[in-house]
Amino acid sequence: MCARDIHVFRVLLSAFFGLLFGFAAGLIGVGGGEFRLQVLLYVANLPILISVAVNLVIGLLSVSTSFLRRFQLGIFSQESLWIALTMSIGSIIGAYMGAALTGKLPTKILKKLLAIFLILVGFRIISEPLWGWPIGKVSLTEPTLSILAALSGLVIGVISGMFGVAGGEFRIPILMFLFGTDIKLAGTTSLLISIPTISSGVLKHQRMGHMNSYGVIVAVSMGIATVIGSYMGASLAAEAPESTLKIILGLILILATIRMITKP
Repeated sequence: MCARDIHVFRVLLSAFFGLLFGFAAGLIGVGGGEFRLQVLLYVANLPILISVAVNLVIGLLSVSTSFLRRFQLGIFSQESLWIALTMSIGSIIGAYMGAALTGKLPTKILKKLLAIFLILVGFRIISEPLWGWPIGKVSLTEPTLSILAALSGLVIGVISGMFGVAGGEFRIPILMFLFGTDIKLAGTTSLLISIPTISSGVLKHQRMGHMNSYGVIVAVSMGIATVIGSYMGASLAAEAPESTLKIILGLILILATIRMITKP
């Protein structure tokens, strides 16, 4: 097999994974960047910085498609809009900061902290449908909630910009625990917040020159497949049982943790 055939095979295989991850993104309300990044690194064989930039571009296509489809199906509310606007303020700033810090800060400690957070939250979310442990809303005043929403948006934005992910797997649990939002509305709200967050990261990476011609080809092919998958997944979100969505989200969090601690 010649080098050109290998590149074509890599692009097509990446697109196939994009379809699968896009479906999960639309169904749950996450970007899928943690898993997509592995495909860009080890299947598409892109350098790390270009992989992060391409991941953000595809993530932007995915979350935009998923949100528009969910909004069309009525999986949204006025309260969700207020929460999204509050968290977006911090997220946009954080994503720009995170992109600027890419490759400049040691990530071992950050990855360990994120891994602990993901696995604890993952098991907590799964515990409700499996063992009947209800997730209750934290009782806080509205000004306090607004401040926490902005601060959590800032932190998740930094994570998004640094690792090229949408951050939905962090944001959805926060929306569920802090605001008592059900998982479907939390997914839609998270997708809306992800749009300006990822856009900020994409802009910074573009200015830093983290892209090449092969990266563009992978972004286009995988992006198209991801959009198709995202539309399909979002179309099923309204009918999917909440218990099933919570189990899937919990498993995604745990799998993301395993990926995080086993891959450099």
